[in-house]
Amino acid sequence: MSLSEHTKAELLEMLSSQGIDAKPSMRKAELIELLESGSISKSAEGATEALEPNAKTDIAAKPSASHPVFLVVGVFIALAILAWIIL
Repeated sequence: MSLSEHTKAELLEMLSSQGIDAKPSMRKAELIELLESGSISKSAEGATEALEPNAKTDIAAKPSASHPVFLVVGVFIALAILAWIIL
């Protein structure tokens, strides 16, 4: 069954079951595009995981700038030490 034969509500349900956020105000063609691109990216994701099973653990082990909390805490501690030294 082609995606265009589904109702808009069915397409929204399919997207939510795949974990893709879609707004009900989107047009049916946009929902179909999301479903098609989501299925392509999921198949590519599976292929990547098959090639590199430990990729997620390697990424989690490396520090990155995606955790700005550590940067903020570090700056706060540095400022506190400087204030303690000056005063």
